[in-house]
Amino acid sequence: MDILKRIDSTYLALVKGAIASTPPDLHKMPATDLRNFRNAPREIPPAPKNISITDTIVAAKGRDIPVRVYRKRDQSDASQPLIVYYHGGGFVIGSLDTHQASCLRLCSDTGWTVVSVGYRLAPEHPFPAAPEDCYAALCWVAEKAVDLGADTSRIALVGESAGGNLAAATALMARDRNGPEIAFQLLFYPVTDCDFSTPSYLDFAAAPLLPARMMRAYWRHFLGGDETTENAYAAPLRALSLVNLPRAAIATAEVDVLRSEAEAYGSRLKSYDVPITEYRANGLIHGFMKHVNIHPEANRIYSAARDDMVTALTN
Repeated sequence: MDILKRIDSTYLALVKGAIASTPPDLHKMPATDLRNFRNAPREIPPAPKNISITDTIVAAKGRDIPVRVYRKRDQSDASQPLIVYYHGGGFVIGSLDTHQASCLRLCSDTGWTVVSVGYRLAPEHPFPAAPEDCYAALCWVAEKAVDLGADTSRIALVGESAGGNLAAATALMARDRNGPEIAFQLLFYPVTDCDFSTPSYLDFAAAPLLPARMMRAYWRHFLGGDETTENAYAAPLRALSLVNLPRAAIATAEVDVLRSEAEAYGSRLKSYDVPITEYRANGLIHGFMKHVNIHPEANRIYSAARDDMVTALTN
């Protein structure tokens, strides 16, 4: 199967430069080199005049977690929903800077405060460092709700890729630890498992930008050398129960090794009577959130999933 023929031709044109510049042995790169390669080309979008950006630190059990707060300058003091955002990057790359565009978009579209979390990265900080940081940041948000203009009963967790994994894991941790209330989880092409034999892993093993070999490398970094685990805070699909989790929207890309596990997570949520909506971006590949304002299918999927969150938290 020629995978490139499965990708929308207009979208393929948008990413052809990234595909051409990606070395075939990227999965063998040390983490530092991988970060330099993936993070360096990105431009950090400036904030529009009506959005303020504030960097601060969450102190949590002897470690400092950087967070970035996006807030509309004309936001009223009245309590309203708040988004806690977790960036993608295979648990290894990515940062507050690399995903600023997503946070600015969410803040602008909803009018809500967005708190982006700079969790620790593997392999220097393997599991469970990242989900523990994400949970600690959620607790901080709940504690600072008044200062942030937030209603603690209307907190949404939003994540992309590995960040989708961390949003799902944080929801599980909050449930299991009687932590802050979460009202919604919005997951874009999330990592939910470490099973490399799913239909999408087999069909799209050689997919551009995120082939199966790259995901396996990310998992090895994340798990300290292992590729698989039964721990639900690393692989949420393996949780014994998904009962009493917040309602969700899951958006997947058609041509993506992660599609099957993301859709399986949606099916399991439904089996536990968790309200959920699901969307598949036809003809697109992993990472389409980068092109929401450029490609109509990326915009359609993002807008529909975002609107589900807005409706759930404002009605």
